[in-house]
Amino acid sequence: MATKTGIGLLPVVLILVAAVVFVDPVRELAGDLLGIEGGGTTLLGEEESQVMVAGDAESAARLCTTVEMIADRRCGDVRVVVFDAARIPFITRNVASAWAEGKPGVLTMNRSAQGPNRNAACGRFKKTVPDGSCDEYPMASTDEGGSNARTEEVPLRENRCQGGIVKPQYPENGAKFLVVISHPDLIPSKSYTGVDVAEDQTCGN
Repeated sequence: MATKTGIGLLPVVLILVAAVVFVDPVRELAGDLLGIEGGGTTLLGEEESQVMVAGDAESAARLCTTVEMIADRRCGDVRVVVFDAARIPFITRNVASAWAEGKPGVLTMNRSAQGPNRNAACGRFKKTVPDGSCDEYPMASTDEGGSNARTEEVPLRENRCQGGIVKPQYPENGAKFLVVISHPDLIPSKSYTGVDVAEDQTCGN
C-alpha cells in the first residue's frame, strides 16, 4: 500500500515562510518596540515625516499629510500635538503603550483638571531610579486624563522638557486635538532604567 509523504505540503510551507519573511519591516518594528503585534497604533507617512497615531485616531489623521501635521501642527480643523521620540523617547513609549491598551488618540483640552487628574494618576508614584519621574497618558490637562491614565517612569529631564516641547502646542480649553508621535522608530523597546537614550536632549519647541 502506498503511503503519503510530506512532500505535497512543501509548496504550502514555502509560501507561508515567504509571507512571514516579507512582512512590512517598519510595521513589524513598531510591533516589536511595543511588545505587541498590531495593537492600537498605526504608522503613517515615510522616513522623516513618518508618525505613529492611535488606531482610533487614524481616520482623523488621514485628513492631511504627515508633512502638514508636523509643519503646521494642524490636520484639517483639528490641532495636532506632536510628541518627538528623538527628544522625549520614554514619554513617547508611554503614549504608544497607552494607545496599544486602547487609550484614545484624540483628546479634549481641560487645563482646570490638571491638578486633580495628575494626583489621581501619579499621586502614589514611587521612583525606582534617582531621576525618575511619573508620566501619564492621557495627559492630566485633558478630560480623558486622571485615574484611568497609563503611567510609566521617565527621566525627569523629559517631563521638564514637555513645558517647552508639548505645552505650547495645546489648544484652548474645550477643543479637541490629535496626538501623534514623530520619529516613531526611536521609541525605546524597554522601560526607563536610568539611562537617557534621547538623540536630542534639548528642550526647545
